[in-house]
Amino acid sequence: MKKLNSSDPLVVITHEANGEHIIAGCGELHVEICIKDLEEMYAKCPLIKKDPVVSYNETVSEESDKVCMSKSPNKHNRLYAKGKPLTEELCADIELGTKTGPKVDPKDRAKYMNEEYGWEKDHCMSKLWSFGPENAGANLLVDATKGVQYMAELKDSCESGW
Repeated sequence: MKKLNSSDPLVVITHEANGEHIIAGCGELHVEICIKDLEEMYAKCPLIKKDPVVSYNETVSEESDKVCMSKSPNKHNRLYAKGKPLTEELCADIELGTKTGPKVDPKDRAKYMNEEYGWEKDHCMSKLWSFGPENAGANLLVDATKGVQYMAELKDSCESGW
């Protein structure tokens, strides 16, 4: 267990009072790979395994007071981002998809979001890059930059990270 924990910094291993060892990772596939490595490389014996429990608990409950920064691989560009929650009404509208959502015309969406929720029209048209997850949910990736050139070149990379 210690070797697995030291070889992969994303793994969290805990021990329960009943003798169970819990391996937590960044998804079901990651945990399966860790268990395979543990069985074949480190323990070199068969293990008794239970089905994985996958939980998704992330949400944004209030506007972030911190701005996250990421550098490009060549270290010449920096990207700053922060999270901000959407109202429950807007989330419901996006999930319904009738007046706002990925399939609605950007002009109609911008007009509706400006009138109903006070969003800037520009943020609802060309600067609203993606809905998520997988361009269908009630999470938004919005380019809020002003006067920055070549942001369209970063759009694909940001969406894939999103």
